[in-house]
Amino acid sequence: MTRLLIAAGLGLAAVLIGMLLSRSGPTPPISVRRNQLPTRVSLTELGADSVPTLVIFTESSCQSCREAEGVIRGPAGAELPVLEYEYGESAEVHKKFAIDTVPTTLVVGADGTVVAGWLGRIDLGEFASALAQVVQSDSD
Repeated sequence: MTRLLIAAGLGLAAVLIGMLLSRSGPTPPISVRRNQLPTRVSLTELGADSVPTLVIFTESSCQSCREAEGVIRGPAGAELPVLEYEYGESAEVHKKFAIDTVPTTLVVGADGTVVAGWLGRIDLGEFASALAQVVQSDSD
Protein backbone atom coordinates (compact mmCIF):
# COMPACT_ATOMS: atom_id res chain seq x y z
CA MET A 1 0.00 0.00 0.00
CA THR A 2 2.87 2.34 0.82
CA ARG A 3 4.41 1.74 -2.62
CA LEU A 4 1.09 2.56 -4.25
CA LEU A 5 0.85 5.84 -2.34
CA ILE A 6 4.43 6.71 -3.26
CA ALA A 7 3.75 5.91 -6.93
CA ALA A 8 0.56 7.97 -6.86
CA GLY A 9 2.40 10.91 -5.27
CA LEU A 10 5.19 10.69 -7.82
CA GLY A 11 2.61 10.40 -10.58
CA LEU A 12 0.89 13.56 -9.39
CA ALA A 13 4.25 15.34 -9.33
CA ALA A 14 4.91 14.11 -12.88
CA VAL A 15 1.55 15.39 -14.07
CA LEU A 16 2.23 18.81 -12.57
CA ILE A 17 5.70 18.94 -14.11
CA GLY A 18 4.24 17.81 -17.43
CA MET A 19 1.63 20.54 -17.32
CA LEU A 20 4.36 23.11 -16.79
CA LEU A 21 6.50 21.67 -19.58
CA SER A 22 3.60 21.40 -22.01
CA ARG A 23 2.99 25.13 -21.68
CA SER A 24 6.48 25.80 -23.00
CA GLY A 25 6.14 23.69 -26.15
CA PRO A 26 3.56 23.77 -28.94
CA THR A 27 3.52 20.00 -29.55
CA PRO A 28 0.76 18.11 -27.72
CA PRO A 29 1.58 14.70 -26.22
CA ILE A 30 1.14 11.75 -28.56
CA SER A 31 -0.30 8.62 -27.02
CA VAL A 32 -0.32 5.40 -29.01
CA ARG A 33 -2.70 2.54 -28.41
CA ARG A 34 -1.23 -0.78 -27.34
CA ASN A 35 -2.12 -2.64 -30.54
CA GLN A 36 0.64 -0.65 -32.28
CA LEU A 37 3.27 -1.60 -29.70
CA PRO A 38 4.66 -4.90 -28.44
CA THR A 39 2.23 -6.55 -26.02
CA ARG A 40 4.86 -8.68 -24.28
CA VAL A 41 8.57 -8.22 -23.63
CA SER A 42 10.73 -11.03 -22.30
CA LEU A 43 12.67 -9.22 -19.59
CA THR A 44 14.97 -12.21 -19.09
CA GLU A 45 15.87 -12.21 -22.82
CA LEU A 46 16.81 -8.56 -22.42
CA GLY A 47 19.01 -9.41 -19.44
CA ALA A 48 16.73 -7.86 -16.83
CA ASP A 49 15.18 -9.17 -13.65
CA SER A 50 11.49 -10.05 -13.64
CA VAL A 51 10.40 -6.83 -11.96
CA PRO A 52 8.35 -3.91 -13.29
CA THR A 53 10.63 -2.18 -15.79
CA LEU A 54 10.61 0.84 -18.08
CA VAL A 55 11.91 0.15 -21.60
CA ILE A 56 12.82 2.96 -24.00
CA PHE A 57 13.96 2.71 -27.60
CA THR A 58 15.97 5.77 -28.69
CA GLU A 59 18.34 7.19 -31.29
CA SER A 60 21.37 9.33 -30.45
CA SER A 61 20.33 12.46 -32.37
CA CYS A 62 16.70 12.44 -31.18
CA GLN A 63 15.73 15.41 -28.97
CA SER A 64 12.33 13.86 -28.11
CA CYS A 65 14.21 10.78 -26.91
CA ARG A 66 16.17 12.86 -24.42
CA GLU A 67 12.95 14.44 -23.16
CA ALA A 68 11.31 11.02 -22.72
CA GLU A 69 14.42 9.73 -20.92
CA GLY A 70 14.22 12.71 -18.57
CA VAL A 71 10.66 11.77 -17.67
CA ILE A 72 11.30 8.09 -17.01
CA ARG A 73 14.64 8.56 -15.24
CA GLY A 74 13.34 11.44 -13.12
CA PRO A 75 11.03 11.36 -10.12
CA ALA A 76 8.11 10.34 -12.33
CA GLY A 77 9.80 7.00 -13.05
CA ALA A 78 9.20 5.78 -9.47
CA GLU A 79 12.77 4.47 -9.40
CA LEU A 80 11.88 1.51 -11.62
CA PRO A 81 14.72 -0.09 -13.59
CA VAL A 82 15.19 1.44 -17.06
CA LEU A 83 16.36 -0.50 -20.11
CA GLU A 84 17.45 1.83 -22.93
CA TYR A 85 18.09 0.60 -26.45
CA GLU A 86 19.76 3.21 -28.65
CA TYR A 87 19.37 2.34 -32.33
CA GLY A 88 23.05 2.74 -33.23
CA GLU A 89 24.10 0.33 -30.48
CA SER A 90 21.08 -2.01 -30.39
CA ALA A 91 19.57 -2.12 -33.88
CA GLU A 92 18.88 -5.86 -33.50
CA VAL A 93 16.65 -5.23 -30.46
CA HIS A 94 14.75 -2.51 -32.36
CA LYS A 95 14.21 -4.98 -35.22
CA LYS A 96 13.18 -7.82 -32.91
CA PHE A 97 10.32 -5.73 -31.50
CA ALA A 98 9.56 -4.00 -34.86
CA ILE A 99 10.38 -0.57 -33.42
CA ASP A 100 10.49 1.95 -36.24
CA THR A 101 9.75 5.15 -34.31
CA VAL A 102 11.78 6.76 -31.54
CA PRO A 103 11.28 7.36 -28.79
CA THR A 104 9.15 4.32 -28.06
CA THR A 105 8.56 3.95 -24.33
CA LEU A 106 7.06 0.90 -22.62
CA VAL A 107 5.92 0.24 -19.05
CA VAL A 108 6.41 -3.51 -18.58
CA GLY A 109 5.03 -5.56 -15.69
CA ALA A 110 7.11 -8.18 -13.88
CA ASP A 111 5.51 -10.90 -16.04
CA GLY A 112 6.59 -9.17 -19.27
CA THR A 113 3.16 -7.76 -20.15
CA VAL A 114 3.30 -4.29 -21.68
CA VAL A 115 0.96 -2.26 -19.47
CA ALA A 116 1.29 0.97 -21.46
CA GLY A 117 3.42 2.48 -24.19
CA TRP A 118 3.95 5.60 -26.25
CA LEU A 119 5.52 6.69 -29.51
CA GLY A 120 6.96 10.17 -29.12
CA ARG A 121 6.07 12.18 -26.07
CA ILE A 122 4.82 10.39 -22.98
CA ASP A 123 1.33 11.22 -21.75
CA LEU A 124 2.13 11.90 -18.09
CA GLY A 125 -1.35 11.09 -16.78
CA GLU A 126 -1.31 7.69 -18.51
CA PHE A 127 2.29 7.19 -17.38
CA ALA A 128 1.39 7.80 -13.73
CA SER A 129 -1.57 5.43 -14.00
CA ALA A 130 0.57 2.70 -15.60
CA LEU A 131 3.24 3.08 -12.92
CA ALA A 132 0.65 2.78 -10.17
CA GLN A 133 -0.70 -0.35 -11.86
CA VAL A 134 2.67 -2.12 -12.13
CA VAL A 135 3.80 -1.10 -8.64
CA GLN A 136 0.49 -2.31 -7.17
CA SER A 137 0.60 -5.62 -9.05
CA ASP A 138 4.21 -6.17 -7.98
CA SER A 139 3.32 -5.70 -4.30
CA ASP A 140 0.38 -8.16 -4.45
